[in-house]
Amino acid sequence: MKYLRSVRGRMLCIAFVPGGAFVVVALVIAFFLVHQANRTQDGAVRTAEAAERTASAVGSLQGQRSAAMSVPDQRTAAYANFTQRIDTAIAGLREYARHAPDAESAYQQTTAVELLSVAEGMDRSDSLALAGIDGVTRRPFTEAVAAYRAELERIAPQLTESGRTAYESLTRSADWSRLAAVEDALAAAEPLPIPESTWRSAAYRVSQQLGNLYAQQSQYAVQLTLDDGRRTLAGAIAAGAALLLCAGLLLVVVRRLVARVPVPVVPIMVPTIQAAIPRPRHARSRRPRVPEPWPMKAVLDDLRRR
Repeated sequence: MKYLRSVRGRMLCIAFVPGGAFVVVALVIAFFLVHQANRTQDGAVRTAEAAERTASAVGSLQGQRSAAMSVPDQRTAAYANFTQRIDTAIAGLREYARHAPDAESAYQQTTAVELLSVAEGMDRSDSLALAGIDGVTRRPFTEAVAAYRAELERIAPQLTESGRTAYESLTRSADWSRLAAVEDALAAAEPLPIPESTWRSAAYRVSQQLGNLYAQQSQYAVQLTLDDGRRTLAGAIAAGAALLLCAGLLLVVVRRLVARVPVPVVPIMVPTIQAAIPRPRHARSRRPRVPEPWPMKAVLDDLRRR
């Protein structure tokens, strides 16, 4: 006699199929979330490295531009060449900001890139002023000064609280006022209102503070992205663990409930010898009774025997 499958076993199979599917779905969701968190962290690290490389490259190109513009014959070509290379480097950093993992990180990184552009605009006008303002360079100088001032004023409300404090400290400083006075005088073809040494010291400190403002904003944007990646990773691990725990509890509960169902094992018997297969007692039908003999015939048979 061979036993095939019980009703209880079938119930367990039916219950375990959705439970197993739930486990698989939980694993897939957890893997996706962890992968997304790792991508966010990797993107933040790449953005930080790109920001550092770009800032270093821009500083190096600015120094080379100032040195090249000291030669009168090469002034125009050097200005155009190095300015274009710096703009290309800043545009590449702007692409990193556009691919940030979320809107807030992209917003803060874009603000940092704009601050770097402001610092470059200030250095651009300063390099023109150092080379000497004439009828050809006065217009580019005036445009560069107006552009970086307007851009800095536009970006100021977007800065963090510490960034706005640094901005107000910069724009209210004596160095800013001295530099602005010299720039206005050069744009109007007027004599310098302060000694050249004072002007150069003020320009150096303003440039340094603009660079610090960019570095502060860039570090904040990168840290914001890293924190978002850590939160995503922690949430992914917690969500995956919770889903797996729920799936395991579901399987345990289903097994216990099915085990308490009073369903007997129903055997399907396969005959191994040629014999009558007994039927269960409750399934047996009543056997037909033998009819009782006729009374007269019984009397006659009794008389013959006598």
